[in-house]
Amino acid sequence: MIKRIVLTGGPSSGKTTVLSTIKKVYSNLGYKVILVEETATSLINNEVRPFGDKAVNLIDFQELVLTYQLEKEKLYDKAIEMMGEGNYIIVYDRGTIDNSAYVNKEEFEKVLARVNRVTSFVELMNKYDLVINLVGQSTFYTTENNSARSETVDEAIKLGETTLKSWLGHPKLKIVLPKKEMEEKTREVLNIINECLKENLVKRQEKYLVDLTTSDIEYILTNGRKARITQDYLMSPHNIEKRVRKIELNGSTIHYLTVYKKQEDGTKIIISDSKVDKKTYEILLEFKEENTLTIKKTRIYFNYRGKYFYLDVFDNNSELGILEINISENENIETPEFLTILENVTNNEKYYNRTIATENPKQLKLI
Repeated sequence: MIKRIVLTGGPSSGKTTVLSTIKKVYSNLGYKVILVEETATSLINNEVRPFGDKAVNLIDFQELVLTYQLEKEKLYDKAIEMMGEGNYIIVYDRGTIDNSAYVNKEEFEKVLARVNRVTSFVELMNKYDLVINLVGQSTFYTTENNSARSETVDEAIKLGETTLKSWLGHPKLKIVLPKKEMEEKTREVLNIINECLKENLVKRQEKYLVDLTTSDIEYILTNGRKARITQDYLMSPHNIEKRVRKIELNGSTIHYLTVYKKQEDGTKIIISDSKVDKKTYEILLEFKEENTLTIKKTRIYFNYRGKYFYLDVFDNNSELGILEINISENENIETPEFLTILENVTNNEKYYNRTIATENPKQLKLI
């Protein structure tokens, strides 16, 4: 088993402390834990900098960072292959998408174009099994433990917000808010990783029916990230659900095949969730279940008070949408005040995507 985890966040968000704890805890549990140092910091500490004397142009610097990051990731994957079977956790101190927090969208696209081994933004984002964003606060900001830092406190907080926004759209993004004690923050990170390491992950969601006509959709469009999803269901046994998806994000596309086993209590166990190429995706569509519609929707990912929500707006229904959040056990959820929540539909099969594919999204309505 190999799990690739990104630990990210703004300056002084606690990454250094959390990384050392992850190494200690999971090494003691028998995992081979590989910590990969932050690429930009490594370059800056070796006098390759986008500021100061002999400064490198910012876009050029981001090209260097991305090239170096991808090379390191390739190297560690190769090393694990050489080491043989086992349980491996690779934890990256920041991942490839963190680069986009330092430049605008057009500039980052230039960086991607220069690094010819990158096929698309969405593939770059989805190469990690889990992304944990640590939110910092001004009272903890320091430059003592990282000589590569040059930001003011306000710049550091703003950079943290931009970093979080850059990862919106990743299917396994988790947000850890500031805590009074660092031990509490570290404990939450460990709980998130424990969930990721489970062999058969149970998909737990809260779902809410939303009145789009009275909700502030513009607000989440401005502060979130939009993706286009085309979704079909394949022929399968009664207790198995097979789904293929095409996801278009930031002008790039990725395809997925997901297989669930349905439980008696209504929850689903994820058997597999894998990327497939375009040709395989098109072949799988030939096995689409009869009498089901293709679901086409816009999904808007956004952060609200440290929780990672997404709102589905179906192409042929401009009045009602479905808000979702993946949850952990005993997690309390506060829904956004800028959305008009009509009701909680978590365990109502009428609002499952599988049901919607049969009945048509246009038929979404109050019970």
